Amino acid sequence: MATEEEDEVEWVVESIAGFLRGPDWSIPILDFVEQKCEVFDDEEESKLTYTEIHQEYKELVEKLLESYLKEIGINEDQFQQACTSPLAKTHTSQAILQPVLAAEDFTIFKAMMVQKNIEMQLQAIRIIQERNGVLPDCLTDGSDVVSDLQQEEMKILREVLRKSKEEYDQEEERKRKKQLSEAKTEEPTVHSSEAAIMNNSQEDGEHFAALPSEIQGS
Repeated sequence: MATEEEDEVEWVVESIAGFLRGPDWSIPILDFVEQKCEVFDDEEESKLTYTEIHQEYKELVEKLLESYLKEIGINEDQFQQACTSPLAKTHTSQAILQPVLAAEDFTIFKAMMVQKNIEMQLQAIRIIQERNGVLPDCLTDGSDVVSDLQQEEMKILREVLRKSKEEYDQEEERKRKKQLSEAKTEEPTVHSSEAAIMNNSQEDGEHFAALPSEIQGS
Protein backbone atom coordinates (compact mmCIF):
# COMPACT_ATOMS: atom_id res chain seq x y z
CA MET A 1 0.00 0.00 0.00
CA ALA A 2 2.83 2.35 0.88
CA THR A 3 4.42 1.64 -2.48
CA GLU A 4 1.24 2.56 -4.34
CA GLU A 5 1.03 5.80 -2.35
CA GLU A 6 4.65 6.63 -3.12
CA ASP A 7 4.09 5.91 -6.80
CA GLU A 8 1.08 8.23 -6.79
CA VAL A 9 3.06 11.02 -5.12
CA GLU A 10 5.89 10.54 -7.62
CA TRP A 11 3.43 10.75 -10.52
CA VAL A 12 1.87 13.94 -9.12
CA VAL A 13 5.30 15.55 -8.61
CA GLU A 14 6.42 14.64 -12.13
CA SER A 15 3.15 15.86 -13.64
CA ILE A 16 3.37 19.20 -11.84
CA ALA A 17 7.05 19.57 -12.73
CA GLY A 18 6.21 18.95 -16.39
CA PHE A 19 3.50 21.61 -16.29
CA LEU A 20 5.82 24.14 -14.61
CA ARG A 21 8.38 23.62 -17.39
CA GLY A 22 5.79 24.09 -20.13
CA PRO A 23 4.65 27.24 -21.94
CA ASP A 24 1.15 27.32 -20.40
CA TRP A 25 2.81 28.16 -17.08
CA SER A 26 6.18 29.71 -17.92
CA ILE A 27 5.00 32.30 -20.45
CA PRO A 28 2.36 34.09 -18.30
CA ILE A 29 4.58 33.84 -15.18
CA LEU A 30 7.64 35.24 -16.98
CA ASP A 31 5.59 38.02 -18.58
CA PHE A 32 4.24 39.04 -15.17
CA VAL A 33 7.65 38.98 -13.47
CA GLU A 34 9.35 40.96 -16.25
CA GLN A 35 6.61 43.60 -16.35
CA LYS A 36 6.40 44.08 -12.57
CA CYS A 37 10.00 43.56 -11.37
CA GLU A 38 11.29 47.06 -12.18
CA VAL A 39 9.90 48.55 -8.95
CA PHE A 40 11.68 46.01 -6.74
CA ASP A 41 15.04 46.76 -5.11
CA ASP A 42 17.12 44.96 -2.50
CA GLU A 43 16.39 47.39 0.34
CA GLU A 44 15.15 45.77 3.54
CA GLU A 45 12.05 47.96 3.73
CA SER A 46 9.14 46.59 1.71
CA LYS A 47 6.80 49.03 0.01
CA LEU A 48 3.03 48.77 -0.15
CA THR A 49 3.36 48.33 -3.92
CA TYR A 50 5.27 45.11 -3.32
CA THR A 51 2.37 43.65 -1.33
CA GLU A 52 -0.15 44.61 -4.01
CA ILE A 53 1.97 43.05 -6.77
CA HIS A 54 2.46 39.93 -4.67
CA GLN A 55 -1.31 39.58 -4.30
CA GLU A 56 -1.71 39.88 -8.10
CA TYR A 57 0.97 37.24 -8.55
CA LYS A 58 -0.71 34.92 -6.06
CA GLU A 59 -4.02 35.18 -7.92
CA LEU A 60 -2.28 34.42 -11.24
CA VAL A 61 -0.52 31.35 -9.79
CA GLU A 62 -3.74 30.04 -8.24
CA LYS A 63 -5.62 30.51 -11.49
CA LEU A 64 -2.98 28.66 -13.56
CA LEU A 65 -2.58 25.82 -11.07
CA GLU A 66 -6.31 25.31 -10.50
CA SER A 67 -6.90 25.10 -14.22
CA TYR A 68 -4.15 22.51 -14.70
CA LEU A 69 -4.99 20.40 -11.63
CA LYS A 70 -8.63 20.26 -12.66
CA GLU A 71 -7.68 19.23 -16.19
CA ILE A 72 -5.30 16.48 -15.05
CA GLY A 73 -7.50 15.24 -12.19
CA ILE A 74 -5.28 16.09 -9.20
CA ASN A 75 -7.09 17.29 -6.06
CA GLU A 76 -5.76 19.81 -3.53
CA ASP A 77 -4.75 17.16 -0.99
CA GLN A 78 -2.67 15.32 -3.57
CA PHE A 79 -1.05 18.58 -4.59
CA GLN A 80 -0.15 19.54 -1.02
CA GLN A 81 1.19 16.06 -0.33
CA ALA A 82 3.35 16.22 -3.44
CA CYS A 83 4.74 19.65 -2.54
CA THR A 84 5.77 18.47 0.95
CA SER A 85 7.18 15.10 -0.15
CA PRO A 86 10.96 14.36 -0.21
CA LEU A 87 10.81 14.34 -4.02
CA ALA A 88 9.83 18.01 -3.97
CA LYS A 89 12.69 18.94 -1.64
CA THR A 90 15.58 18.11 -3.98
CA HIS A 91 17.63 20.99 -5.37
CA THR A 92 16.18 20.57 -8.87
CA SER A 93 12.60 20.36 -7.63
CA GLN A 94 13.04 23.41 -5.41
CA ALA A 95 14.25 25.45 -8.38
CA ILE A 96 11.25 24.36 -10.45
CA LEU A 97 8.81 24.97 -7.59
CA GLN A 98 10.24 28.38 -6.63
CA PRO A 99 7.59 30.37 -8.58
CA VAL A 100 4.87 28.33 -6.84
CA LEU A 101 6.36 28.77 -3.38
CA ALA A 102 6.76 32.51 -4.08
CA ALA A 103 2.98 32.84 -4.21
CA GLU A 104 2.73 31.88 -0.53
CA ASP A 105 6.05 33.24 0.74
CA PHE A 106 6.60 36.98 0.28
CA THR A 107 10.33 36.70 1.09
CA ILE A 108 10.85 34.24 -1.76
CA PHE A 109 8.71 36.39 -4.04
CA LYS A 110 10.64 39.59 -3.34
CA ALA A 111 14.01 37.87 -3.81
CA MET A 112 12.80 36.46 -7.14
CA MET A 113 11.61 39.87 -8.35
CA VAL A 114 14.80 41.67 -7.26
CA GLN A 115 16.92 39.06 -9.02
CA LYS A 116 14.93 39.36 -12.26
CA ASN A 117 15.14 43.16 -12.10
CA ILE A 118 18.94 43.00 -11.81
CA GLU A 119 19.19 40.39 -14.59
CA MET A 120 17.11 42.51 -16.98
CA GLN A 121 19.09 45.66 -16.29
CA LEU A 122 22.45 43.93 -16.73
CA GLN A 123 21.29 42.25 -19.92
CA ALA A 124 19.94 45.48 -21.36
CA ILE A 125 23.10 47.40 -20.42
CA ARG A 126 25.22 44.73 -22.11
CA ILE A 127 23.08 45.00 -25.24
CA ILE A 128 23.46 48.79 -25.31
CA GLN A 129 27.22 48.41 -24.99
CA GLU A 130 27.32 45.83 -27.80
CA ARG A 131 25.24 48.02 -30.10
CA ASN A 132 26.89 51.37 -29.38
CA GLY A 133 30.37 50.33 -28.29
CA VAL A 134 30.12 52.45 -25.13
CA LEU A 135 27.81 52.87 -22.16
CA PRO A 136 25.69 55.99 -21.58
CA ASP A 137 27.34 58.66 -19.40
CA CYS A 138 24.78 58.16 -16.65
CA LEU A 139 26.06 54.61 -16.20
CA THR A 140 29.76 55.48 -16.11
CA ASP A 141 29.99 58.74 -14.12
CA GLY A 142 30.31 56.92 -10.81
CA SER A 143 29.87 53.55 -9.19
CA ASP A 144 26.80 54.64 -7.22
CA VAL A 145 25.30 57.12 -9.65
CA VAL A 146 22.38 54.92 -10.74
CA SER A 147 21.02 54.63 -7.21
CA ASP A 148 21.11 58.44 -6.90
CA LEU A 149 18.95 59.07 -9.98
CA GLN A 150 15.49 60.49 -9.40
CA GLN A 151 12.60 58.04 -9.67
CA GLU A 152 11.38 59.50 -12.96
CA GLU A 153 14.84 59.35 -14.50
CA MET A 154 15.20 55.74 -13.43
CA LYS A 155 11.87 54.90 -14.99
CA ILE A 156 12.93 56.47 -18.30
CA LEU A 157 16.27 54.66 -18.22
CA ARG A 158 14.65 51.28 -17.64
CA GLU A 159 12.19 51.87 -20.46
CA VAL A 160 15.07 52.68 -22.82
CA LEU A 161 16.89 49.53 -21.71
CA ARG A 162 13.79 47.39 -22.26
CA LYS A 163 13.23 48.83 -25.73
CA SER A 164 16.86 48.21 -26.63
CA LYS A 165 16.54 44.58 -25.54
CA GLU A 166 13.40 44.13 -27.64
CA GLU A 167 15.08 45.68 -30.69
CA TYR A 168 18.13 43.48 -30.19
CA ASP A 169 16.01 40.34 -29.96
CA GLN A 170 14.10 41.32 -33.09
CA GLU A 171 17.35 41.98 -34.98
CA GLU A 172 18.80 38.62 -33.91
CA GLU A 173 15.61 36.86 -35.03
CA ARG A 174 15.74 38.68 -38.37
CA LYS A 175 19.37 37.60 -38.90
CA ARG A 176 18.51 34.00 -38.01
CA LYS A 177 15.63 33.89 -40.51
CA LYS A 178 17.82 35.47 -43.20
CA GLN A 179 20.54 32.86 -42.68
CA LEU A 180 17.97 30.04 -42.89
CA SER A 181 16.51 31.54 -46.05
CA GLU A 182 19.94 31.87 -47.67
CA ALA A 183 20.82 28.29 -46.74
CA LYS A 184 17.62 27.01 -48.38
CA THR A 185 18.31 29.09 -51.51
CA GLU A 186 21.87 27.81 -51.92
CA GLU A 187 20.91 24.14 -51.57
CA PRO A 188 18.70 23.94 -54.73
CA THR A 189 21.38 25.87 -56.65
CA VAL A 190 23.95 23.19 -55.90
CA HIS A 191 21.52 20.46 -56.89
CA SER A 192 20.68 22.32 -60.10
CA SER A 193 24.36 22.58 -61.00
CA GLU A 194 24.85 18.86 -60.45
CA ALA A 195 21.75 18.10 -62.54
CA ALA A 196 23.02 20.34 -65.34
CA ILE A 197 26.38 18.53 -65.41
CA MET A 198 24.66 15.13 -65.53
CA ASN A 199 22.30 16.34 -68.24
CA ASN A 200 25.16 17.64 -70.39
CA SER A 201 26.98 14.31 -69.97
CA GLN A 202 23.91 12.44 -71.12
CA GLU A 203 23.47 14.72 -74.15
CA ASP A 204 27.11 14.23 -75.14
CA GLY A 205 26.68 10.46 -74.92
CA GLU A 206 23.54 10.57 -77.04
CA HIS A 207 25.25 12.81 -79.61
CA PHE A 208 28.21 10.45 -79.82
CA ALA A 209 25.91 7.49 -80.26
CA ALA A 210 24.12 9.24 -83.13
CA LEU A 211 27.31 9.71 -85.23
CA PRO A 212 27.85 7.44 -88.24
CA SER A 213 29.70 4.28 -87.36
CA GLU A 214 32.54 5.04 -89.76
CA ILE A 215 33.22 8.36 -88.01
CA GLN A 216 33.09 6.67 -84.63
CA GLY A 217 35.50 4.00 -85.87
CA SER A 218 37.97 6.59 -87.09
